[in-house]
Amino acid sequence: MRALLPHPVYTAFLALGWMILNERYGLGEFVIGYLVGAAIVRGLGDFWPGPIRVRRPARFARLALRFATDVMVANLAVAWTVVRPRLRIEPAFLVIPLDLKDDFRITALANMITLTPGTLSVDVAPDRSALYVHCLSTDDPERVRAYIKENFEKGIEESIS
Repeated sequence: MRALLPHPVYTAFLALGWMILNERYGLGEFVIGYLVGAAIVRGLGDFWPGPIRVRRPARFARLALRFATDVMVANLAVAWTVVRPRLRIEPAFLVIPLDLKDDFRITALANMITLTPGTLSVDVAPDRSALYVHCLSTDDPERVRAYIKENFEKGIEESIS
């Protein structure tokens, strides 16, 4: 039997998102967002992931910090690419072999890659053995592949269960 209100942490995050999208910050707006979030979580039912467990908080914090830093640096790099008088890019499609096997972790990795400016997750191999990624510009595809595996994939594998 389902609880009256769905998972409170997910619902609270959705409520905060509601407040940010509406650009109104107050208790009343949080309550409205919480109710909307509860309806979303309840409506998704079995599609909503179960509780996410952080096995190693220090490793998870390092992963989050690395991701935030990479997003900021990539924003500057893409901005510099755009404003330069001559467009000098070397786009590449990369195949990243996956050690991750479950959908949640693969989705987390794909989203981290897509949220980093200059890279885009394009597809996952049907057998979940590889992730296909487009890179705006790289002179060393192997370095990008190794970076993603070492910093993002390994971080997800070690910290989230």
